[in-house]
Amino acid sequence: MKKLASILIIFLLALTGITMMPLEAHASQLNIHIDGPTVLATNQTAQYKVYVEGYFSSFRCGIIMTGYNLTGAKPTNFFVTSSKDGHFVFNVTAPNVPQTIHLYFTAYGMLNSTTIGAKASRVLSVEVKKAMDIKVKIKNTEDYAIYNTIISFYIDGRYIGNTTVKVIKANATKDIDYKWIPQELYNGKHQLTVKISGKGVVFENGQQNYVYNFYYGKPPSYDYITYLSWGVLALVIVFSFLMFLARKGRKSGPAPKWKK
Repeated sequence: MKKLASILIIFLLALTGITMMPLEAHASQLNIHIDGPTVLATNQTAQYKVYVEGYFSSFRCGIIMTGYNLTGAKPTNFFVTSSKDGHFVFNVTAPNVPQTIHLYFTAYGMLNSTTIGAKASRVLSVEVKKAMDIKVKIKNTEDYAIYNTIISFYIDGRYIGNTTVKVIKANATKDIDYKWIPQELYNGKHQLTVKISGKGVVFENGQQNYVYNFYYGKPPSYDYITYLSWGVLALVIVFSFLMFLARKGRKSGPAPKWKK
């Protein structure tokens, strides 16, 4: 995969008219630092900040994404931009299919506007997961608007994040939709707790705490219990029928000799 990306990058640079000098002696002159998330939700857009260090008058940096299904992802084509100070920001949109994608970053130290003096590359693996939608409804019980209400979320007592509701009008209700990307969450039963900070705002239950139990992952199948129950019932019916035939056969048989 890395070889394919390198070939594609060289081909695209050739099309733009950029020339390359022998880079073996100059590759160490560039350092790349990447700041960005390694876990994204499907269709989530995030910023990746790239810092390129080297003694060049200008820099270029390109990005290309690979994955087995890039439907809805951006950018899907090799994208190159320029910078005087070596700082770059790339907006990346994850595909709508959970998977592992790879972001290939290639930086160039430019001798002039068309000639590359040094090149360095980095690869960042990003897990794309389906986000969990946490939906709750809150209500302002006061006769005036309430501002900057903080809603905090916990899974099994572990804090996972919060959201701020800027304003809730007097005596009004508001739907909250918080998207959380499950990380290190095992398949099984869990407990979600949502808390409201500040006075005057409550959940539908009239409290400032909301607790919900849920199952993460594919629930276990208990079909075998149903099948076993039906099997036992069938055996009981057959056994009972056989006993009935046996009793009937004894009653309809020939009378004992002593009764003749």
